[in-house]
Amino acid sequence: MKDKRKMIYFLRYVILIIGSIVILYPFSILFITAFKTQKEYLMSAVSLPEHWSLSNFKEVFESTNIFLSFFNSVIIMVAALVIQIFCGALTAYALTKMKFKKAGKYTILFLLPMIIPIQSLVIPLYLIYTKIGLLDTRTGLVIIYAATGLPLVIFMLTSFMKTIPIQISESAKVEGAGEFIIFSRLVLPLLKPVVATITVISGLSIWNDFFMPMIMISDPDKKTLPLKIYDFMGQYTSNWPLICVCILLVIIPILVLYCFMQRYIIDGVVAGSVKG
Repeated sequence: MKDKRKMIYFLRYVILIIGSIVILYPFSILFITAFKTQKEYLMSAVSLPEHWSLSNFKEVFESTNIFLSFFNSVIIMVAALVIQIFCGALTAYALTKMKFKKAGKYTILFLLPMIIPIQSLVIPLYLIYTKIGLLDTRTGLVIIYAATGLPLVIFMLTSFMKTIPIQISESAKVEGAGEFIIFSRLVLPLLKPVVATITVISGLSIWNDFFMPMIMISDPDKKTLPLKIYDFMGQYTSNWPLICVCILLVIIPILVLYCFMQRYIIDGVVAGSVKG
């Protein structure tokens, strides 16, 4: 039995090591390329650079207004997440803690937009935004991201709120607390784990999105960070070291966000498994 367990542990470690190599290899190539010159990259894509220099980073910062694009991405992501979480939490609370008829049907109604791909709505959205003046604005992107991400947020918050005992809100009502007081002071603090999960999942999709900004944004001062990558791609050739620098600038903030939210995400998974 001991030999069998050792073999199982050994196989697990082998699988994990292979998986780590498969995942980390592209990131290592990306990191190495960011420090290469264009000539070194064309000679060999996988070799180490002769001199580790920050010249590519300096060129990206000097040739493009990368900080403004970073600011645009942060503003759009934060604003969309705040709207998603606030509206989603209120909706989930109403569907799970407030008694009214056909609550289940309303839940399904809120989830139906998840089956509609946003790509199928691009032309109507573009025409509507052109008429109402939201084209080429950060506000227009915030509205799109908030609306398209809301069904998933409602689904996750509803599933989590169902695990919160109804006795908490009932005892508060006996003490004379209103619905908003119960929601803001009792239910909302319990949502930290699922809110952290939503922040990472939904925030990642907003931060990395290239399609909607490419369609809706043409002003260079309104471009998001992923759009800046496209500035270094030519018709016949591309400066891949500079592109890799931009990709690193897109990846690093999300990794930092995940590191800060990791504890809450793990707490949410453990809490959900225990309560479920």
